[in-house]
Order: sequence, then structure tokens, then C-alpha cells
Amino acid sequence: MRLISLVPLLCGLAVVAQAGLNRRFAGQWGLLGAVLMNMVVATTATFAVYAVARAVPGLWPQAAAGQGRFFEGFTPWHLLPGLCGVLIVVGMPAAISRLGAVQSALLLMAAQLATSLVWDAMVEGRPATLARVLGSAVAFAGAAIAVWKG
Repeated sequence: MRLISLVPLLCGLAVVAQAGLNRRFAGQWGLLGAVLMNMVVATTATFAVYAVARAVPGLWPQAAAGQGRFFEGFTPWHLLPGLCGVLIVVGMPAAISRLGAVQSALLLMAAQLATSLVWDAMVEGRPATLARVLGSAVAFAGAAIAVWKG
């Protein structure tokens, strides 16, 4: 397994840990207070990473690409990733408080797989193979079983 394969695994861990902790913090500060703290920390960390990537040549070439052209060609579409992040940060703690972490994570995973099939096919040019479609169907089945109250 290549080292880059650990990144999605760590992201999956981070989604559940972030949502679970935000749900806990929401009891003290309210959900929006917890989200605000999240965004302050994320913004501060992003500025720090940006500053280090610019200050150390060759440290992270992909991150430094396009330096000096920030906002060039800006369209409203550029706001969507940030809005998706807000949806995740607000939505997952709310879902965990009502459904629990397992059901929320399984539904998140099923939605990610379905969206990934469409994204790969339409944006990346990678067709939805039978194996990918079956894998997604199994994930949906698992999510359905996990949330089934029957």
C-alpha cells in the first residue's frame, strides 16, 4: 500500500472524530459555537500551512502551484468547497446526535461512494465499472441495514 492511501483513511477518522467532538462541544457552547471554533482553528491552520508552503521552496510543489494568482478567474463555483465543508461540520454532529455515529458514518460513506461514482465518470473520465457499482450497492445495503428499525 502506498503512503498516500493512508490519507483517505485519516480523513475518514477525522470526519467521525470531528463530528463526535463537535457534538460533545455543542452541549457546552451550542452547535454553532462549536462550529465557529472549528472554523477559527481551521482558518488559522490553513494560513499557517499556506505560509510554510510559500516560505519553503520545494516543500510542497502542488500546494505552491499558481502562487500569486489567487482570485484570478474567480467564479461563484469557487465557494462550493467551503460551503460543503460547512455542511459537513454542521451536519455530521447533528446527524450523530439523532442517528448515532455508526449510522451517520455509514450513510456518509454510502453517499460518498455514490457521488464518487458519478464524479469519476463525469469529471475524471473513469467509467463506473461493474465492480465499482456493486461495491457501492453493498455499501448502500450496509447503510440500510444499519439504520433499519424493523
